[in-house]
Amino acid sequence: MSEASAKGVATAQRTRLNYRPDIDGIRGIAAIGVMGFHAKVPGLEGGFIGLDLFFVLSGYVITNLLLNEYDKTGSIKWGAFYARRARRLIPAKATMLLGVLFLSYFLLTPLGAQQETARSAAAAAGFVSNFFFWQNADVSYFGHQPGTGVLLHTWSLSVEEQFYLMLPLVLILALVVARLFRFDVRRILLVGCLALTAGSIFLAVALSDNHPEAAYYLPFSRAYEFLLGVALSLVAAKVTLPQALREVLGAVGLALIAYCMIWTLPTAGYPDLAALVPCAAAALLVWAGCGADTVATRFLKFPLFVWLGLLSYGWYLWHWPLLVLGESVNLAPPPLAARVGLVMLGLLVAWLSYRFIEGIFYSRGGAKSTVNFKPRTAILSGVTAMALVASLAGGAYALARHEATSPEWAAVQSQLDDVPRMPASCVDAEDLIPQKPGACELTPYDEDRPTVVLWGDSHAWMFIPALQEAVADREVNLVAFVMGACPPLDPQLPTGKGRRAGRIACEVNNDEALAFVKERAKTDAGIQVLLGASWERYRGIESPSLMDQRAPNPGSVEYIKRIRPLFDTGTPQLFRTLGELGVPVDVIAPTVGMPRNPPLCLALARPYSCDVPVGETSQPGSATRAWLEEQMQSLAGDPRLIDVNSEICDESTCHVKVDDTVTYFDDQHLSASFVRTLEGYFEPSVEGVL
Repeated sequence: MSEASAKGVATAQRTRLNYRPDIDGIRGIAAIGVMGFHAKVPGLEGGFIGLDLFFVLSGYVITNLLLNEYDKTGSIKWGAFYARRARRLIPAKATMLLGVLFLSYFLLTPLGAQQETARSAAAAAGFVSNFFFWQNADVSYFGHQPGTGVLLHTWSLSVEEQFYLMLPLVLILALVVARLFRFDVRRILLVGCLALTAGSIFLAVALSDNHPEAAYYLPFSRAYEFLLGVALSLVAAKVTLPQALREVLGAVGLALIAYCMIWTLPTAGYPDLAALVPCAAAALLVWAGCGADTVATRFLKFPLFVWLGLLSYGWYLWHWPLLVLGESVNLAPPPLAARVGLVMLGLLVAWLSYRFIEGIFYSRGGAKSTVNFKPRTAILSGVTAMALVASLAGGAYALARHEATSPEWAAVQSQLDDVPRMPASCVDAEDLIPQKPGACELTPYDEDRPTVVLWGDSHAWMFIPALQEAVADREVNLVAFVMGACPPLDPQLPTGKGRRAGRIACEVNNDEALAFVKERAKTDAGIQVLLGASWERYRGIESPSLMDQRAPNPGSVEYIKRIRPLFDTGTPQLFRTLGELGVPVDVIAPTVGMPRNPPLCLALARPYSCDVPVGETSQPGSATRAWLEEQMQSLAGDPRLIDVNSEICDESTCHVKVDDTVTYFDDQHLSASFVRTLEGYFEPSVEGVL
């Protein structure tokens, strides 16, 4: 070996001395958790904590790199730092964004999904997609279009990229203070880091209740996860732990990760204090690896984990778009085997990206990358690449908007918009169903006339057009107490001035509805109550199954879990209360849910029929029907169970069109045009009150 070659190998070996394969092993385990969670693999329901592990590792690794450079040279070359970040992150990300824009043109509709994908691609190119999805997080669960949220996963990449922008500012401030007052820079940085960590945790907790989307997406409430990694880098460099203690730390860290992934943490308000658990696990594992190998470190160095860790960036980039695009092809969440297959396809694409894209511009372990730019050139090239992606995204957005105005797609949009319309006094401008509690008068209100009260969630709301037809030209008030994801129940609020303090809007809405019914029951004008809801959802038999990475919203599984205890006690109590009042009550039976959005299915060329066998629908179960009939025994008179499913399904098939009328405007809610044809089912309720 020549002297030059020997020097090159020695340099590479010295560089690799700083390489921690166990950290890549943690990345590999984190990636398995995230991919399993997104693919809805049983047993990995808590895999979302993989992102928290990534955040801590990023804080630790980047701080180590910067401070090691400072210790060796007395300065930090910020241009070189940002150039390394650009070479590491931008080529693979730009490739993914361009690939998604290309695929979305062929697989998504121009009505909403293509436009949202283009807008989010521009935001991701600008490293601000977390702010984009924060502003678009409060979305209705009506009209979910398969294919929306293709780039939702980039929110975490934007948070990390924002950390890379802010950390140097913190380090520069610490260096200035250290030089001015002749303090140790690591101590100054540690104190500042701990102060910022405390502030970030406080902000995350403060936002978690009333602004969960902000807590979830914003960098300020996520900063403490990175800062814990920064603090660990500062402490671990100075504090050497005995082998026995590191063995314990490693074992505890692995146990915490297993616990979080398998038994899952509460997601409501996440990442409040709950995220400290996986963050602590990551910190314990990293610290356990600072020295001779422990049992945990040897486990993390398992070649498969390390290999997955090396591919984790590209795998994360590609797995989510493939899952969502797969949903768009199927117009419904794919089955488990297909989801796992799509995730594994993402791993293959990640390997190709690592081999042929990432390796060209960035390399680990002391080896030189194929393409080497000067720092300024690398940074300008990265900015130019992202600007080009953003420009192409803008063009894709304009093209989608133009195509959406074509007669063919305009007709589809009219079917998607075929929903009940409520008075402006009852809903905010962008809402379809009230999001605030209170009565909505659907006809001119006269206290001397009999009143029909529609009470429930969106599965009651969707029948408004039929009731409006039934009361037309009749001297009857039609009043609705409807809110999304809010079943009818007796909230049993305490008496007194503070009866509604701290109550969620659904409880208040039900409280007002019950008070209204009680007052009307005292008059001679007459009243008829109609109760409707997605009964099976609240009973826990069926939960929303949309692939979702958003912060909890009113249509989420977490919200349903919070409502269910109220439903379990409050709904049976409501039936008893209404029975004791002697108020006439009819109940709307649960309606069949379709596996695919009917208007989109009819519009797109897909290799399957839009009409589906009864067994493939979310057919209301006999147990729920029996439960409803049992509750109805508490009611007075002769209550009716209004079941319209026979108008949609015959013995074998459920139809997306009946007499040329599309039956649904999304996969769960009947279209207003079709509901108007069901007037006859509700006329007995109206006639009974006259």
